[in-house]
Amino acid sequence: MTNSATGRRATGGRPPARWLLALHTAVLLAVGPAVVPDRPGDEPSISADRLTALFDRYGDTSGQWSGGDRTASVTLPDGRTLWLFSDTFLGPMQPDGSRPRTAPFIHNSAVVQQDGELRQTVHGGSAWRPASLVPPPAAAQFYWIGDATVAGQSLQVLVNRYRRTGSEPLDHALLGTALATFALPALTPTGLRPLPVGSRISWGSEVLHDGHHTYVYGTEAAGEARFAHVARVAGDDLTAPWEFWTDAGWSPSEDRSARLLSGVGTAYGVQRVGARYVLVTQQNNLIFSPDLVAYTAHSPTGPFEGPDYLYRAPENEAGHIVYDADLHPDLARPGRLLISYNVNDLDDDVTYADAGVYRPRFLEVAWPRRRSDPGDLPPPPADLTAVADAGGHARLAWRAPGADDELRYQVHRRDVTAGQTHFVRVGELVTDPGYSADFLVNGHDYEFRVTTVSGRGESRPSAAARMTARVPPPPPPGGVRAVAGVAGDVMLHWDPVPFVQLFRVEQRNLTTGERSRSLVLTHTGTSASFGSLRHGETYEFTVVAVGGGGDSPPSVPVRATAFVAPPPAPSGLTAAPRPDGTIALTWTTLGPGVSYQVQRRDVTAGERRLGRPSPEGGAEHTARYLTHDHEYEFTVTAVNSGGAGPMSAPVRARARYTPPTMTPTGLRAEPGPGSVELTWRSANPGGWYEVYRRDLTAGQRDFTAEEVRVNGTGATVIQLRNGHEYEFAVAAVNEAGAGPLSEPVRATPQLPTPTGLTATAMGNGEVRLSWRSAGPSLFYRLYLRDTTRGETWRPDPYPVQDTSHTAVLLTRGHRYEFRVVAADGTAESRPSHPVAVDVR
Repeated sequence: MTNSATGRRATGGRPPARWLLALHTAVLLAVGPAVVPDRPGDEPSISADRLTALFDRYGDTSGQWSGGDRTASVTLPDGRTLWLFSDTFLGPMQPDGSRPRTAPFIHNSAVVQQDGELRQTVHGGSAWRPASLVPPPAAAQFYWIGDATVAGQSLQVLVNRYRRTGSEPLDHALLGTALATFALPALTPTGLRPLPVGSRISWGSEVLHDGHHTYVYGTEAAGEARFAHVARVAGDDLTAPWEFWTDAGWSPSEDRSARLLSGVGTAYGVQRVGARYVLVTQQNNLIFSPDLVAYTAHSPTGPFEGPDYLYRAPENEAGHIVYDADLHPDLARPGRLLISYNVNDLDDDVTYADAGVYRPRFLEVAWPRRRSDPGDLPPPPADLTAVADAGGHARLAWRAPGADDELRYQVHRRDVTAGQTHFVRVGELVTDPGYSADFLVNGHDYEFRVTTVSGRGESRPSAAARMTARVPPPPPPGGVRAVAGVAGDVMLHWDPVPFVQLFRVEQRNLTTGERSRSLVLTHTGTSASFGSLRHGETYEFTVVAVGGGGDSPPSVPVRATAFVAPPPAPSGLTAAPRPDGTIALTWTTLGPGVSYQVQRRDVTAGERRLGRPSPEGGAEHTARYLTHDHEYEFTVTAVNSGGAGPMSAPVRARARYTPPTMTPTGLRAEPGPGSVELTWRSANPGGWYEVYRRDLTAGQRDFTAEEVRVNGTGATVIQLRNGHEYEFAVAAVNEAGAGPLSEPVRATPQLPTPTGLTATAMGNGEVRLSWRSAGPSLFYRLYLRDTTRGETWRPDPYPVQDTSHTAVLLTRGHRYEFRVVAADGTAESRPSHPVAVDVR
């Protein structure tokens, strides 16, 4: 077995919360494009030591990824390996190996491995404002990564959706499982599909291809216990219908899914080796266990035998937490299991003070394991008894077996009430035939077994002894003290309480008059930091110890007044002109709880004072509405609840527009009375445009631009002469000038033609004429001719304001024709259709 863990420890925040949930519920943008190889080539098998070193070096030097947990791997069709992480720290390290407090933190990401090297970090958002690779579905929700598989040219990643129920690490609730898909080889997001499963089981702890099925393992959290489940689909496409193992067969109903075994992590590995299946997990039948164990079965559904103890992570001795073991068979060397596990810390400051803590470790174990001959093993202890005492312990005693070797004993425990399916080692080896077991839960039934350990190996277990725990509530924590920081934070400390690993902290705001305390933190250490407190306000804190016998009384309350120092001046301010005339500003973020104010002045225009501040929530700003070829000066001020800090050092940049290069297309002209309606198409429909015209009838040769520019892809040109033919063109325009002209179109404005003309002979040589209005602000002229005499058209001498007229002094017995035109004083419309009438 090869140990590649670094075991690094620091003295110095809050770490990601995912490991706490694992223990106590006890769409594509990237820093750069994903690296695609020129030709396929499988990643070779690799040693655990080299993998651990790869991630240490990549975290230290890449400037992209500095740590993450979960650590799932999938081999892509082109031979690359994709490493998938849940909670992830991004950005560069500091020279002393620490992680800056301003390091971006997202809930899932990926790292591409190619040709034995880690090449690229893949996430959502942008390089300046990164976001999770699988984006959150709603506010206060997020996805944590499960396992992944390849179906055709698509990567399928199981993700579990969680909702925040508060501000602290344990304040999360599982909502369901979804399937995120990515097109290969570019890893482009193509979909996020909720799966028809509930919120009891987080699916995706492992994906195993075996025979004609793909098996999907999941984890159910029930109090402090965790149980494995398994589902399957036919083939390798996870969008196919799911079936769930019921302990007697397969069912399409998730509600009938049966527990396989207890003590698994949120993530664990399952691999087929020969004719048997091996399941590797961090030993979760015991909270905070550093042991990695294996269970084996003849079927992917169990029943599983074990555990086999594979490895004890040394990071636990340094005060860190070990969790989420997984297998990586595609990279394992022959005859070995390649295992990863994750490390974090109970101290909020450690993952920042030493970035190397929050990274995966890898180890290798020879498999199948070599078994000792049962005849060579020592005999088991006999006559084991277990008795509950009033102090919350189980007093064990047994009769030592007769043997020539020096014997030691290992105690194993199973919480029957919690549904644990397998025994777990508790404590260290003892030499005397007695043991006091602690950390029990009041009212729970326990079974104990003991094995004998000698130089020849470990015996089979003794017969089990059973007892019911009687555990009193713990005493209240003592020595509680509160120290205010300078960033709206208070550090709370208290003394340890025997046999207690969990504490609840409550607070109330005395300044605002809160009368009742509210839970703000469930914590596993004896110190905790509270942030986002209001400047100048006084808070009161109490601590409750949570043990196997319930809750202690609250501690003596302590008080602290929050103080927030104004932030320092932002650094790293840069100003980059863009071709559209804007200037992009970026600077180094000062972390959460800080906003910014950007100010500018036009140096070319002679402005001496900075303008009105523009607020920004992040470390970037786009300066708009600038004057072409003017130089501007910018400064940035950081603001928090303690006030505004000093201004940054100023930077200058010159706004320059590049004339548009695109040509509007599809120009159309619809003539109207004294006007033409223009429409066109453009790749920038919200941009500005210049409209050009020339009067062909008047003999104009050159285009003239309209006085007013147009925003959008349409314009109405007015005050045109009716009956004149015009030619029009359009060009995109900005501060630097106009781009190329579109293809021209022609149109002739016309007054509308009156319609509906009728003529009625009235007698006495008169004819009554009427027609429909051609529009407002127009008058009419009548034209007539005596067809009996062969006359040509002649106008009636008097204009008509209304839509009717009586023609008089006509020759009786003659036939006349009439027509009408609309007029505006400068032009006339086309004549209406003529009407004929015989005059009486």
